[in-house]
Amino acid sequence: MRRIRIGSLATIIWVAAWALGCAHTSEAAKPKAEDLYQQAVAADLSDNPDLAVDLLRQAITAKPKLKEAHFLLGRVYSDRGMYDEAIGHLKVAVDLKHPEAQRLLARVYHRAGQLDEAENLFKSLLQKSPNDADLRYRLGKVMLDKGDLNSAGEAFRQVLQMDPNNAAAHNGLANLYYRRRMMAEAMSEYQKALQLDPNLADAHIDLGNVYFETGKYQEAAQYFKRYTELAPREVAGYFLLAKAYQMQRDTLLFREGMAAAEKAVRLDPHNDGAWYMLATFYRDGKQYQKAVEAFRRALSLSPVDPDRWFEAGQTYVKAATALQEAKDTVRAKEYLDSAIVCYEKRCELDPTKVEDTYYVMGTAYYLSGNYDKAIEWYQKRIKVNPRTAYGVYMNLGYSYSLKGQKLKAASAEAKSLYLQAVDAFSEARKLAPDKVQPLEAIAQHYVFIGQKFNDKTFIAKAKATIAEIRKKDPKNRMAYELEQAMKPKIEVW
Repeated sequence: MRRIRIGSLATIIWVAAWALGCAHTSEAAKPKAEDLYQQAVAADLSDNPDLAVDLLRQAITAKPKLKEAHFLLGRVYSDRGMYDEAIGHLKVAVDLKHPEAQRLLARVYHRAGQLDEAENLFKSLLQKSPNDADLRYRLGKVMLDKGDLNSAGEAFRQVLQMDPNNAAAHNGLANLYYRRRMMAEAMSEYQKALQLDPNLADAHIDLGNVYFETGKYQEAAQYFKRYTELAPREVAGYFLLAKAYQMQRDTLLFREGMAAAEKAVRLDPHNDGAWYMLATFYRDGKQYQKAVEAFRRALSLSPVDPDRWFEAGQTYVKAATALQEAKDTVRAKEYLDSAIVCYEKRCELDPTKVEDTYYVMGTAYYLSGNYDKAIEWYQKRIKVNPRTAYGVYMNLGYSYSLKGQKLKAASAEAKSLYLQAVDAFSEARKLAPDKVQPLEAIAQHYVFIGQKFNDKTFIAKAKATIAEIRKKDPKNRMAYELEQAMKPKIEVW
């Protein structure tokens, strides 16, 4: 028999014991599903939905039938506008007999626009609890959104028969009157609802919407702000508050509006409308880098709105211009390329809106120094509607001119490009005979051609054009500078 040394045996026993100890420690360190759920509750209460979602997923992985975790995850997803995910987990919570899951599922169906499902579930719940005023009120809201005003009115009145002081039912009745454009009755019911319950969140957002739709944005903002205080998890309140501030065009409200929009995207990172709203705030505040990123998020979530592509393109151009001024030409070129992509997408999604799209497309190429493409798109724009192409002709002229200057040598090709520039400026002049800018551009190029190609004919044309400028604007600075440029150079010995 092979003899085992005592020292080796001790080592083996120690290693085995260490391995068993690690396994036991690992097992003990593994958090329980219930503990993960409690941590998720704390994260949710501390307004950290990302952490709450992560912890709830871990809890469900550890214990798939933990009904409380499915219910809370459904509610968090619903708050963030992720209704498909919310519905999936709430259905599981219903199957696991969570006592509140059906009621919340019905409300999420409503919020998700699945009105038939919401109606059926609320009616099912009412069969078990026919005297539940809240359920009947919410069924009335669903019927209102389905356009069944008679059924909605019946539901609200049934609630008021059970409880004449039910503030929510008065608010529902107010919405019904507003739909029927019975404004006096609607306002009376809204006020009654708020008298009965000043903290009724639904009344604040609904009355805010009435003021917003009638153009009373200051009043709307007051109600939306109160709604955010009463329902701090609801993204709709912050979104509408930001919109109400923005519509007032008051720079003093700009910071508050931006903060509301930022809160909306924190609550619901998948809300394309909130990202778009935030992008417009950043753009209006000349925070172009942030605006670009917000537009990217909005368009990645919902790429079907042609006007959003157009606005994103405009913001890319503004950001590129700021970068060019900062001498960051590489990033500026990247942003201009992105602007062109946005304009192309807009053309694809809405071929009817080509006038402004063709023009800004040409301008993006112009700013990036691609004068051939700029000329191409400006010409396309002119063909669409030459009668409204004053600015297009001016930019077309400068594109020809800059293309000629890139050639440097005084060649026939360069002179031809300068003459094409003059033709474009002349077309602009026809469209706006009272403006002095086309004459200035023409005179500039006459002087330039005359001097660069030693052609006295163009010097004579320049003098005649300068005389026309003087008639329109006797103190014109450009005319003075051109006259100075044409004076003979006197050498001093």
